[in-house]
Amino acid sequence: MKFMLTHSFFKTKSDLLGIASASLCVVHCLLTPILLVLAASSAGWWHEVSYVFLLISYYALYETSRHCTNRRILLLIGSSLLVLTASVLLEDYFEWLHEVSYLASLGLITGHILNIRYCKKCKHEHSS
Repeated sequence: MKFMLTHSFFKTKSDLLGIASASLCVVHCLLTPILLVLAASSAGWWHEVSYVFLLISYYALYETSRHCTNRRILLLIGSSLLVLTASVLLEDYFEWLHEVSYLASLGLITGHILNIRYCKKCKHEHSS
């Protein structure tokens, strides 16, 4: 039996991937001060993990944008991702950007949740 991936499968999966990535990013940011206190000398790799979250988030945005028709939701996800990217890239120069990254991650989570709800609503309206 051949397994076929449907259009709705990709819609939901990219949003879930975006939610997971942004959520892990928040956890990562929350753990950073603790790790720095406990192992300041060996924590250099910890910041590089942020780049992994950014790559995953850009992929999730790409997949979501291929299936989402609501421009406001895409604007929320895209602008949150740009703010998160700037925060990660510039937080060594501006420490306050670390806090901004929390808001950006929450914006990503919110955008993907709204997109899941929007897609379910559209699917329900089109099937009626």
